[in-house]
Amino acid sequence: MTSFEDRPPPAVGAYWIREEDYPALLKIFDDGDKLPPSWKEWLKIAEEMEQGLKAYGHVVLRVPIDPATFPDWCAAQNVRPGSAGRRKFVAAAVTERYGDQS
Repeated sequence: MTSFEDRPPPAVGAYWIREEDYPALLKIFDDGDKLPPSWKEWLKIAEEMEQGLKAYGHVVLRVPIDPATFPDWCAAQNVRPGSAGRRKFVAAAVTERYGDQS
């Protein structure tokens, strides 16, 4: 039996945006005005966050967000297409890939 301290850090997800999808997603996200105005600025922040998580031993799953399907997914989950929707979307992808890590 391993103790909690012996277990590796859980896998985490990070929403990922393709450059060509960034303008459309900024319009879809209800908090799009709080995100960097350019994809390159967003990417720099996202990659720094990813590197930090990996430095602490986490496996990071990049979860792409598609502007064509994300609004419908959010509606089906009864969640707004902003930070809450992104969190739930990423959490669902991580659980699907790695199972319950608790």
